[in-house]
Amino acid sequence: MNFNKVTLTAFATLLLGGTVAYAASNEVKGVISNLKYKVNGYAWSPSANSAKPVIINGQTFIPASVVTQATKINITVDAATKTLQFGEKLNKAPIFKESIKFKNAVGFSNNAAYTKFNGVDYKEVVAAPKIYGDGNLILYPNKKYQTLTIDAFSVGYKAEIHFVDSASKNELKTIMLEPGTGITSSEINIAGVSEIAVKLQSLESNTDKKGADIIILPTSYYK
Repeated sequence: MNFNKVTLTAFATLLLGGTVAYAASNEVKGVISNLKYKVNGYAWSPSANSAKPVIINGQTFIPASVVTQATKINITVDAATKTLQFGEKLNKAPIFKESIKFKNAVGFSNNAAYTKFNGVDYKEVVAAPKIYGDGNLILYPNKKYQTLTIDAFSVGYKAEIHFVDSASKNELKTIMLEPGTGITSSEINIAGVSEIAVKLQSLESNTDKKGADIIILPTSYYK
């Protein structure tokens, strides 16, 4: 689809809920619309606090946040280059690049018992040692990425890692870890997600308080 410069600028800004002025004496003015939505033929509603569509000169402009919710395709804007980014970014962003908040016996570790696996020394990992209850952490992708790929393994016991969108409370994915099976790599769609609650859980009986070691590797990344 081809846009002229003015229309593209207006489109980009209105998607984010802004107002466009493309000349000193001219402003784009629109009418807020109460359009209903369907996704794949079925009635659908965005989250309650979502911005409304705007109609300008007969054209309908949909907020980027609504498009992301409906399609699960992330949309971001690079203000420096005035570029709209749809979907995955070209380059990987290591998981440790973004903020992480640790809770309940989970944290960074450079203990060789956790950093060395299958002949590779990962130097520093996220470790939940001997989990016999739940371990928790929070990731903050801040709606910047389409996907999160997690590389993880467990030692001693079977384990699960649950990923939940903190805002909607929807489960994004559960990863099963089997000791002795190597590294599990799993991709998660995180389009439009600002904060992810992560629960690490040992599945087997831990009455001896010697639960699973659950390790998340620094090769995990956003994209």
